[in-house]
Amino acid sequence: MIAGSRPATPLPEPAPEPEALGLYVHVPFCTSRCGYCDFNAYAGVDHLVPEYVEALVSELGLWSAAARGQRVVSVFFGGGTPSLLPLAEMARIVEAIGTGYEVAAGAEWTLEANPTELTGEHLRGLADLGIGRLSMGVQSMHPEELALLDRQHTPERVEQAVADARAAGFSSLNLDLIFGLPEQPLARWQQSVERVLALGPDHLSCYALSVEPGTPLHYRVAKGEVPEPDPDDAAEQYEWVRDRLGRAGYAHYEISNWARPGSECRHNLVYWRAEPYLGVGAGAHSYFRGRRFADVDAPNRYVESVRETLAERRESGRAQMRQVASGETPSPEQERADALILGLRLREGISDSGFRRRFGVSPADACGEAIRRHLASGLLEREGDVTRLSERGLLLANEVFVDLLPEDAPAPDPAPPRGHAAGA
Repeated sequence: MIAGSRPATPLPEPAPEPEALGLYVHVPFCTSRCGYCDFNAYAGVDHLVPEYVEALVSELGLWSAAARGQRVVSVFFGGGTPSLLPLAEMARIVEAIGTGYEVAAGAEWTLEANPTELTGEHLRGLADLGIGRLSMGVQSMHPEELALLDRQHTPERVEQAVADARAAGFSSLNLDLIFGLPEQPLARWQQSVERVLALGPDHLSCYALSVEPGTPLHYRVAKGEVPEPDPDDAAEQYEWVRDRLGRAGYAHYEISNWARPGSECRHNLVYWRAEPYLGVGAGAHSYFRGRRFADVDAPNRYVESVRETLAERRESGRAQMRQVASGETPSPEQERADALILGLRLREGISDSGFRRRFGVSPADACGEAIRRHLASGLLEREGDVTRLSERGLLLANEVFVDLLPEDAPAPDPAPPRGHAAGA
């Protein structure tokens, strides 16, 4: 050491980056319920809106301390139809998120909407609140198909709503479409897609119709009033739209989702990459602090449960989250299987190195037999250290996913807290 010099003071260790967190807000209100919908959505209960929003704001406050050290990278208002909320109520929720959570600069804020209720004034108000991404449930651009699905809008209303959203300043626009409808010819599906492409959306979600038990559509199919969807027709429509959207410049980044470069849905990527998310509201799901849990479904019971939690906290200084109806801590095997199943939905696939960094084992160590079997069957493919669904595997993905599950384990939802009626 040079005489008179002092030992160098070690530089402080840089603070760890906050863990990313997705935030989902469920708004269960609808003007009417679509015949195919099995989401947690309700029509005719608008009188609950003020007290429901009060409960949402309270639940956001109840979780905020637990979310310290996590940075919100995406906020997603799903439903139901969140665009039905008055702007003043939306402002209360946005303020509660901004004051109670560390929200990343440039975080993605998405709102689901139906074309029917959107007005230019309301859209401008939403944009002023900082909501930059709109996800609109279009489903079809043919009146007879919209009638089959019990949708209330017209194709012309869709076009006007898109124009109004652009004029209001929304920077990213997703449109939802449904294919595989009963007796839907390929040409009609193609016409819907072409008409939607002419609107220049940044993102498209294309889902095959699923006839869910308990829905009016399921009842009509069971009674023979409506024929069952034809899976071969749906497969043909899916293969056509994959090719068409690719030629139009959209990247196919998830089984049912396409985006212009940079317009992928950050919030849904949180789900598919098995990253943590917190859901608030009736029926909202969470994967938070190592646990999976869900709030009570019924809006009135949700409101009551949040009030019970707040009353208990006031009395004792602590409280059980009474609005949480169910939950579990997944086993390491279940977490690995969930990450594989959700990650394989993405066209980027699962890398051995990334999986090993996270779980300490490779995908082959976790589910080697199933992976080898589906590599041999051609439903999976390998490129370098990445495993992904093949072109054929995209059509038969569930056959792969079922084999990746541990025994007696339920399959994860493709987007666990979704339950949305309007968009993705």
